[in-house]
Amino acid sequence: MNYLDTSALIKRFVAEQGSLLVRRLVIREGPIATAKIAYAETYSGLTRKHRERHLSTGQYARACQQFENEWQAYVRVDLQDEILRLARDLIRRHPLRGFDAIHLASALSLKKALGEEITFAAADERLLRAAGAEHLHALNVETAQIP
Repeated sequence: MNYLDTSALIKRFVAEQGSLLVRRLVIREGPIATAKIAYAETYSGLTRKHRERHLSTGQYARACQQFENEWQAYVRVDLQDEILRLARDLIRRHPLRGFDAIHLASALSLKKALGEEITFAAADERLLRAAGAEHLHALNVETAQIP
């Protein structure tokens, strides 16, 4: 199972450093999981890129449509009280922002529920260090080599 935080997931819809690796993960490497909060975060990121003129109106519309088309295919982790408590504990152990802690807690919860290893893909080094410290396979989508 591959878990993508929003910094990795958005690369599926916008051509930038790491997009080819994310595409490979989505197409070839099996199911993709993310937290349900990634829905709002992805729209926020796409809209910001459009406002800042990094995406044309057409590119923005296509990216949003592709995201909507793919969203239901992802394993989406619900934001439950257990995940919130784990996020709180992760924030106490690691220098994480709130939504980053929720993503990490969601991946750890999914790992526990499935009983299998999870690759945690992101583009944020601080978050990836925390994921590694919590015994997830951490993959920096911007610096990893594409096999």
